[in-house]
Amino acid sequence: MKVENFLEKHEIREVNLVKKLVLNGGEVSHNDMVDYLDVSRASLDKDLASLAYRLEPFKESVRVDFDGPMITLFMSNEFSLAQIYQVYLKESVKVKIISYLYRHQEFSIVQLTQKLMISESSLFRKIKELNDYLKEFQIKIRNGRLQGEELQIRYFYYQFYWYVSDKPTSAAKKNDDQVAKLLQATTNFMGINLEPDGKERLKVWLHISKNRVNSKKKIYKELRRLMEPYMEDHFYQKMRSMVLRYFSRYSIEVDEEEAMLHFVFMLAFPVLTEHDFHEYTLLRARRAPIATIDTYVVETIIIHYNFRRLPYMLEREMFYYLSQIHAKMYFLKGAMEVYEYDTILSKEKQFTGKDLVSFAEQLRMISIGKFEIEESTEDSLLKMELLKYISLLAIVTFSMTKIKKVGIDLKMETIYTEALNHLLILNMRHINGIHVEKYQPKKDYDLVLTNAAIKDNSAYGKAEVYVLSEILSPFDMKNIQNIIQNLTL
Repeated sequence: MKVENFLEKHEIREVNLVKKLVLNGGEVSHNDMVDYLDVSRASLDKDLASLAYRLEPFKESVRVDFDGPMITLFMSNEFSLAQIYQVYLKESVKVKIISYLYRHQEFSIVQLTQKLMISESSLFRKIKELNDYLKEFQIKIRNGRLQGEELQIRYFYYQFYWYVSDKPTSAAKKNDDQVAKLLQATTNFMGINLEPDGKERLKVWLHISKNRVNSKKKIYKELRRLMEPYMEDHFYQKMRSMVLRYFSRYSIEVDEEEAMLHFVFMLAFPVLTEHDFHEYTLLRARRAPIATIDTYVVETIIIHYNFRRLPYMLEREMFYYLSQIHAKMYFLKGAMEVYEYDTILSKEKQFTGKDLVSFAEQLRMISIGKFEIEESTEDSLLKMELLKYISLLAIVTFSMTKIKKVGIDLKMETIYTEALNHLLILNMRHINGIHVEKYQPKKDYDLVLTNAAIKDNSAYGKAEVYVLSEILSPFDMKNIQNIIQNLTL
């Protein structure tokens, strides 16, 4: 599910219009924008006028000019695309439906139409659209309630309040003494220390849990099945004891499954610090599904790259990230696509290469097979986890890559050589795993860049030599980056 699915079609176009401007340096011609949005010029003009009206209250921070031949974006340093999304999401009827459901648990058609000031037919249409998107979470709005597995309902609300609803004003962010006490009890009883981000995530989750704890007709069938291998897990047992004790103080009867829900959340999201997670791994059952896949994937990575062994801290870091990836895949369905998948993937390919992306896909398919997951094109979670595998592999390769030395040996007048050396070094600064400098005959290099034809390669020892066709040309820079990627494999 994408965040933009909460918007109307014309609103999605308006936000995508701004996104296109951001991706193109803040300026796009009218004709190119017509092609990008696949609309008529009249429709584009209408969208631009609507966008300008929406942004009018923020004109000191952002505006879009479109009177001339180009559409131009002006945005202050403190403003961003995410804030433009919030301008639209705050007015979204679909967002208001979810917010109302969260606060009241259920609704009648009469209540909600009056609250939202829309017709019954409009409300039914919005609910149908929402249900189409909620399908991947395996939940749905039916008979005035959000129905499905309790884990999936809370997971969806967490994604909603973390990524969609404006955080400072959301129901999940208000100060609450009971939630503050539960947060403190969790950290004290479990013996964990939370970073600010982890504490904020847990706070949102606990608000949602407090809101849902007395809900009727909660379903735990799938959660119980998935938790079977973890019933003796020491972290779960500790969590169970803490949850049951805490709620008994307030005379609130909770099921054992309440502890299961908290256990899943702590494993699947970056709440625990790497140190606390490592302490957990020392005691967790190694044959439990997530631990088994974690180990299998780490071993697969070691074999693939022919590493003899990994540095201790790097291996710890890998297990930390892999466990979150695999916990999500094992326990949860669906995801909120916050980042543009294709854009992120293309950037990952640009800096890591196609081979790494292909290997990441192989790891993802291994996990899907081991967990016996039925892959669905509707499930954004499995798609987005690929990006995390790619990021993990990038961390590993960058950490294990030996720095490659690149020497620049330009045969030109000194005044040109000095200036162009600096320009080449600046242009190659973004390439990871290399050290670039002016060529020095007594040093060894992995790659030498020159602009003169080479008669005898032995002059540069064992270094690979690349002769520049045109200094700083995109053609040469692309070839150099490919050579460096091959050198680091």
